[in-house]
Amino acid sequence: MSENQQPVVSRAQPVVDYGSTIRTESQRRPTFIPFESPRRYSKMAHSSLSGHEGQDRLQRLEYFLNVLNQMCIGFVTIYMSYITLRTGLSGTSLHAWLVTIGFSFFMAEGVMIHYGGNVLTNGYKRQTKTTIHWVVLTLGGGCGASGALIKMIQKGFMFQTTHGKLGLTAFILCILAMTSGLAALFSPRVKKLITPLLNKTFHNFLGFACFVIALVTQYYGYQTGYFTSRSETDFQILMKCLTLISLVLSSYGPLKALYQKCKSISQQF
Repeated sequence: MSENQQPVVSRAQPVVDYGSTIRTESQRRPTFIPFESPRRYSKMAHSSLSGHEGQDRLQRLEYFLNVLNQMCIGFVTIYMSYITLRTGLSGTSLHAWLVTIGFSFFMAEGVMIHYGGNVLTNGYKRQTKTTIHWVVLTLGGGCGASGALIKMIQKGFMFQTTHGKLGLTAFILCILAMTSGLAALFSPRVKKLITPLLNKTFHNFLGFACFVIALVTQYYGYQTGYFTSRSETDFQILMKCLTLISLVLSSYGPLKALYQKCKSISQQF
């Protein structure tokens, strides 16, 4: 060989060797990527799946408790209607039927209209729920207040029993709640005096307080002579238990909404 050919061969070999080494490393590096990415995505999918399962279980529980509540409300309403209607709607019978229909049925259903776990109104839009809320609570407040007023006229507005005193309190709160409800309905007109949020919060508080006291009054009503003379002791205990269960289960939605409104008020001030 000549002296001019040897340097060419020595330069060609390093170029080829280094080039092949670089290609080999670039081909080996991507092989580690597929093993790491599935593990990361599988953990995220598992955590999100467990979160959805927890929400579904909670929603199913709320639906079950709401169905149980509807059964309690229906039984109390049907049984009281049976007792009062078979003896004729006059005097105490009319009072008992009106307050049961007004407070135990219409008002109990009305305070749960916006509750997400209500199986009866869950599929409606918010505007439709609001309309149903006003109609049902207007009927409930009107029937309940009328029934309480009948008894107050009979007693001459003089009450000595716990049932009578609580009934008078429920009547006053019902009138106040309906008045504040009208103000909440026309809140743009009264927003100069009080903000709509404060007005609606005050309305929710009065309505919930009226509902609680009304059902407690219903509880003590099962101890009066009118009910004890028409029902056995076992049925008196059953009606008390069903009324208390209905009170507790119906209060979850209003308390949740009232808490959210109070939280919003605290953030503004």
